[in-house]
Amino acid sequence: MIVSIRSFRKFLVFALALLVLGGCGGDDEPTPPAAQEGTVSEETTATSETETTAVDPETETLPNDGDGTGTGESGQGGAGDEQAAETLALFTGEGGAIKPPVVRVPAFISVRVELRSADGGAYELTFGDKQIEVGDGLSSRSTTFEGLRPGAKLVGTGTGGKVRIEATAEPGP
Repeated sequence: MIVSIRSFRKFLVFALALLVLGGCGGDDEPTPPAAQEGTVSEETTATSETETTAVDPETETLPNDGDGTGTGESGQGGAGDEQAAETLALFTGEGGAIKPPVVRVPAFISVRVELRSADGGAYELTFGDKQIEVGDGLSSRSTTFEGLRPGAKLVGTGTGGKVRIEATAEPGP
C-alpha cells in the first residue's frame, strides 16, 4: 500500500508540473520559423468558395451624400466637419462696465467674442474694424476672429474701458 501511495503522489506531482508548465508563456510569443514553414494541415490547404452578388438598387440603398460614394460625409452631421472648432470669449456689461477685463483662450482656435447686457443697458466693444453693440432690445451679440498665435493678444475698447483676449490658455473642456 505504501508503494501505491508513493506512486500516486509522484503521478500527482508530475501532473501538476505539466499543468503549471503548460500554462507558461502567452499567445504573443512568436512561433519558431521552422514550425511555421514546415507544417501544413488539411485546414490550410482547403479552399473555400464564395459567391459575389451585385447590389440590387430596388432593395438596397446607400445614403446619398451628393458625391456618389454613399458615405454620408457631406450630409447634415456627416463626419463632424461642417462647423469649425471655436472657443468663446464672453464679456458681460453690467453697471456701466464690461467684465471680465481679460479672457484667456487656447491658441490657433477661432474665437467667438460675445457681448451680453446683464442689466438691459447699452454696451459696445470695438476690436479693430469689428464692433459689437448690445442694448435697445438686443441682450447679446457676437463676432468671430481667427485663432491667435500663442501669447498673442486681441485688445478691445468700449463702454467702461479696455478688454483683452489672450491666447495663453490650454485647450480642453
